Amino acid sequence: MGYIKIFHIDDDDDDIDFFVAAVGYLSDAISCFSFTNASNALQKLAGGELTPDVIFLDLNMPVINGQEFLGLLKAAAALKDIPVIILSTSSDSLTAGKLKAEGASGFLTKPSSIKELSNLLRPYLI
Repeated sequence: MGYIKIFHIDDDDDDIDFFVAAVGYLSDAISCFSFTNASNALQKLAGGELTPDVIFLDLNMPVINGQEFLGLLKAAAALKDIPVIILSTSSDSLTAGKLKAEGASGFLTKPSSIKELSNLLRPYLI
């Protein structure tokens, strides 16, 4: 797929650092824009300031959770075609199926090491 401009939305600073390290491990050519607040990411998208090739999205967040964000994104004509990959601590197949039915392009369970995360991200980013 080779996405090179990505948004990563996660309310946990440690998870953001982990994700950025995993992306950096794969390639220096990837631009990763991280947001701890889905509302801020939505404002950037709606304002046309940044348009990513793909969004990696956490589910459990305050203010706007991942499922709500996905619904808002897919309801916006200008944004609905941006692929969204759910990246969550959950591994529930029912949740994954529901989110895919609502427009998510993929569902990945967060691993415990940077190397494992890099391996999960590799098919999307290289």
